[in-house]
Amino acid sequence: MLIKSAEFIISNTDYLKCPQDGKPEYAFIGRSNVGKSSLINMLTNRKGLAMTSSTPGKTMLINHFLINGEWYLVDLPGYGYARRGKENRDRLQQIIEDYV
Repeated sequence: MLIKSAEFIISNTDYLKCPQDGKPEYAFIGRSNVGKSSLINMLTNRKGLAMTSSTPGKTMLINHFLINGEWYLVDLPGYGYARRGKENRDRLQQIIEDYV
């Protein structure tokens, strides 16, 4: 499939605020700093569409990107970043679990 358009739609911490329009969602989930956001930028050929950083844990929200007006790529926070406090790690883990 050729990605012709990609646009940022929404960022939030509450899965209930995610788009409810019935379009398919394909989520990237994984450890912190493995390149989930970079992969979204590469697939869409839009450097900077998904925010990236060399510092682990940059993504702290559920980020939806509408692709070709038909479906979503979803960038989720990474898990397992040890330098975060336990409370912050637990909060991010809950965001991920609630979404999934």
